[in-house]
Amino acid sequence: MNFDLDVLFNDVLSSVKNNKSYLISLIGAGGKTSTLFWLAQRFSQQGLSVLITTTTHMYRPEPSQAQTIIEKEDWHALLTHQKASSSTPKIVALFTEYNAATHKVSGITPEQADMLQAAQLFDVILVEADGAHQQLLKAPAGHEPCIPQSSKCVIALTGGLVINNPADPEQIHRWPIFADLCGIKAGDRLNISVFERFIAHPDGMFKGTPPHALRVWFINRLYQIDNALLGSLTALLKARPELNTIWIGAVQESPPITHQLCQSQTT
Repeated sequence: MNFDLDVLFNDVLSSVKNNKSYLISLIGAGGKTSTLFWLAQRFSQQGLSVLITTTTHMYRPEPSQAQTIIEKEDWHALLTHQKASSSTPKIVALFTEYNAATHKVSGITPEQADMLQAAQLFDVILVEADGAHQQLLKAPAGHEPCIPQSSKCVIALTGGLVINNPADPEQIHRWPIFADLCGIKAGDRLNISVFERFIAHPDGMFKGTPPHALRVWFINRLYQIDNALLGSLTALLKARPELNTIWIGAVQESPPITHQLCQSQTT
């Protein structure tokens, strides 16, 4: 499958051709950081300049993954200088603080991310906009997620190991919120109808997503895929027209996306 031609990548390239930065926010659980770095590499390989940041906290990138800038006060000036002095696309990671004990970095506010998008310094801005404490699934609390309002796409992740398995509160970050939103209890099977309710709820999977943004649900590390599951996901996509695309795959493997379902396939 050629993912240069999918919904998201077409939208990115169209925006860049019009000299507009394209901001993507990643939320949910089960592989946000890995997905962020995969996307950064993918866009960089297409000759696009990429900025990585977070509106929460994330692990500091390895030197092979990005050129990291950690600056609390003058980061905008540094980025402007870096962009002006470089003729080759590269991946730059911007953070405001580093905690050596946890190896995690702090990022910028959603409003500052919006300012960066407006400044047009990079073709693509990738923002990790949520935290999940290494769980496979999460529901957002009142202050979550931290999505910049200039986001043109929001990718919500779910760890594939929970699909069609009993709900385990130990695997679900903010379990009481998730149970209440979806109307389930511990041990209930997390079938696709549960996720349809989670997607449909205004405080659910895509809480805080700007109305204009593309919505992508990425089921990561889902290895057992049959026709029944694909049929259920296709039915969900048809029932939820606000959801643009479903990705299925394992982002750290090749290919990272094995199945893609789009709204155009349901009509």
